[in-house]
Amino acid sequence: MIKFFPFFLFYTNILFSQDTVNIVTYNLLRYNTSIERNLNFENIIEYLNPDVLITQEMVGQESVDNFLNNILKNIDDKYKAADFIDNEDTDIDQGLFYNSEKFDFVSTSYIQGYPRPIYIFILYHKETAEQFVIYNLHLKASKGGDNELIRSDQVKELKNYISESDSKFFIVAGDFNIYSTEESAYKDLFSITESGKGNLHDPINFFGVYNDSINSKIHTQSTRITQFGGGSHGGLDDRFDFILFSDSVMYGDRIFVIDSTYKSIGNDGLHYNSALNVSPNQSVPMNIANSLHDASDHLPVSVNIIFSKEKIFREVLNVESYSIIDKILIYPNPSNNKLFIKSKDEIMQSIEIFSLNGLKIIDEYVNSNYHILNISNLSHGNYIINLNFNNYSERVKIVKK
Repeated sequence: MIKFFPFFLFYTNILFSQDTVNIVTYNLLRYNTSIERNLNFENIIEYLNPDVLITQEMVGQESVDNFLNNILKNIDDKYKAADFIDNEDTDIDQGLFYNSEKFDFVSTSYIQGYPRPIYIFILYHKETAEQFVIYNLHLKASKGGDNELIRSDQVKELKNYISESDSKFFIVAGDFNIYSTEESAYKDLFSITESGKGNLHDPINFFGVYNDSINSKIHTQSTRITQFGGGSHGGLDDRFDFILFSDSVMYGDRIFVIDSTYKSIGNDGLHYNSALNVSPNQSVPMNIANSLHDASDHLPVSVNIIFSKEKIFREVLNVESYSIIDKILIYPNPSNNKLFIKSKDEIMQSIEIFSLNGLKIIDEYVNSNYHILNISNLSHGNYIINLNFNNYSERVKIVKK
């Protein structure tokens, strides 16, 4: 009993010194002064209870006031709105709402771009006294080479900006309108910057075209198959809405994302090309599924981020920083030269590494539950590691520093 007491103190100290912050990004589908959809949004927000709500498609300051006063404050008076910039070159802009018990508002600014600016919201986390930066974007919609080029150009502007920023704790969130990891915009997002700052990470380990039934669990649009109230229809078949994380938030030991909490709210993986509220929905109660269907053509994406003054041993909190379902460990990630890979239960048959273009770069026979992989010859950047077991494979995104 006595020899376990110090660990108990350590464990309880961790639990009580941390603040778990829920982050949600949500395209509200041309939200304006109308109160027609307010009850649906109120049901959704009360269900989610976000601490930071990142929104797209807000029509003017009046829409911000409507959402704050007639939805959020009906739920809890703790909510406040960040300063909103109503850009004269577009009729829809991005906004941000936050839990004032956890955060103070610092500033709103923007990176000019087409078809609309990328907005920069800075919050101050009270408990840790750290600034938290949110880049809120809404890239050009639709397929086609010209639209892909516009998306890529705006992403490059973003990467240039954040590569010169000294902010460590930041996320990039919003409606990316990207159809495939083969798109230039997607590749640009995860390019390694010369300064070493401004690198981004996607917790969804996938490469290829999103519109495929095999990817049904990660889709965020469309919630409906019939046209009403504007927006898109055709059922859930695209992943447009992301939350991406800086190096420090992805791999830090004080402020960091809990990978396993990242999810598309209401998507149970069983509604590919279907309306979200076709019963049963195994992810949310049916009243929430109905509200998600009626409120917007997009689903909200949610994730939890830990904020702590002290360093945290992530494994104590069961955080999947370098693990898949607690059965596979890959560390360190990012890495300069070696990856240590351990399977707790099953034997790995082989290990492959692919570029984001799908080009196989490494293929090693393993036949073991532990392997050290030399990646020193890889160029700096993002890669996909494929772990092949007897009857299945697992994919993880890795970063070569």
